[in-house]
Amino acid sequence: MPNRVKIKKYANRRLYDMEKSAYVTLNQVADLIRQGRHVEVIDAKTKEDVTAFILTQIILDEAKNKNFLLPIPVLHLIIQYGDNILGDFFEHSFQQMLTTSVPHT
Repeated sequence: MPNRVKIKKYANRRLYDMEKSAYVTLNQVADLIRQGRHVEVIDAKTKEDVTAFILTQIILDEAKNKNFLLPIPVLHLIIQYGDNILGDFFEHSFQQMLTTSVPHT
């Protein structure tokens, strides 16, 4: 079983799993990721890589269901300082934490 799953995103917001030749939901994409698979989502019309957008959608949907994503003060900082604060955090702190604490497969 290959580690990467290619998915096409159509204009009607439907997602098509190229491996299974079937339409999938955001929850099913999240399940693939939880199984350790890496997804790559390509817009069917423009051929643009929209993986980050789809993964963000999954995170926001899960946050909506749990009514919590990040503490409110952190959300205020993100909005106030834009992507600069997120870029710095992910580039330095979060990336270092991931490389030291996540086992490599």
